[in-house]
Amino acid sequence: MSDAAPLIAVDILTGFLGSGKTTLIRRLVEGGCLRDTAILVNEFAALPLDQRLIALSGGSARVVGNGCICCVVDGSVRDALIDLAERRASDEIPPFSRVLIETSGIADPAGLVATLALDRRLKPRFRPGRVVTLIDLVEDETPIEAISPEALSQIVCADLIVLSKADLAPAASPDAIMRRVTGLNPLSQIVVDDGLLDPFDRTAFPEAPGRPQPGRSFIAAPAAPRHDAIRSGVLRIAGPVDWQAFATWLSLLAHRHGGKLLRLKGTLTLSGGDGRPVLVQSVRHIVHRPEHLPADSAPDGLELVVILRDLEPALLQRSLEAFLRAGRVPALSATG
Repeated sequence: MSDAAPLIAVDILTGFLGSGKTTLIRRLVEGGCLRDTAILVNEFAALPLDQRLIALSGGSARVVGNGCICCVVDGSVRDALIDLAERRASDEIPPFSRVLIETSGIADPAGLVATLALDRRLKPRFRPGRVVTLIDLVEDETPIEAISPEALSQIVCADLIVLSKADLAPAASPDAIMRRVTGLNPLSQIVVDDGLLDPFDRTAFPEAPGRPQPGRSFIAAPAAPRHDAIRSGVLRIAGPVDWQAFATWLSLLAHRHGGKLLRLKGTLTLSGGDGRPVLVQSVRHIVHRPEHLPADSAPDGLELVVILRDLEPALLQRSLEAFLRAGRVPALSATG
């Protein structure tokens, strides 16, 4: 693969059992939204995508319907992605511009995100894309995060949360569940599925640079008692930050408290840098590669949203401030 070849985005569709993941994929295929897309289904069951998609097994791939490449993966997603990349390179299958993975309903997407971010064979070919989580509005009365740790991770990892089955749910359900989900993941956008939306459309739902969503209430700790273990907050440092000191702090934090650091995402400007903000993010102990953003696309200084389990945001704020005061060193670039 040429060094100049663009990395292929891998989008993830997750959600607990019965939330409507396969229904959504069927609709997107029928509407032509998944042309030039490789679809992987990470579970044993065949994929019932009407007659346009053919359920396959053993990690094989085939062009079906209107240009989608559909795989039912009964083993390693990593191996399936590598197989797709090799078949694409050898012209066994037509080129595809993105991959969409539908996870099992009981899957924890954090492991998949970590694989995409760290695996040495995947990193030259693929990059993490958007994580979309479906939440069933009919199950609104069930505490979401009480279903399982996997359900909680599906919410926390999400870039976009889609509330499904609105036509079958009580009228008050969307507002109630939005308040609950916002307390767990203030980073995500939340939309109600109207039967037409494409949650992977970057034009309709542009990427957010790691700040709490405008117009959404943001609280340092969720108000509902059943969310006691989950805390969220914003860490702020005024003015440019020394990259080496910050990166060391983040590495130590992820190493020591990775199980409690459910998610971190935000921006900072660097001492001695060119003024462009740097996007940083992590899922548990996995810290993603930093990314330079356009100038003036984020506030000056540091602003990080953290979602924590059994850990107080105020403690991290004090730790970061103390570390930056004591550990300042000559500035390095974000990639160095």
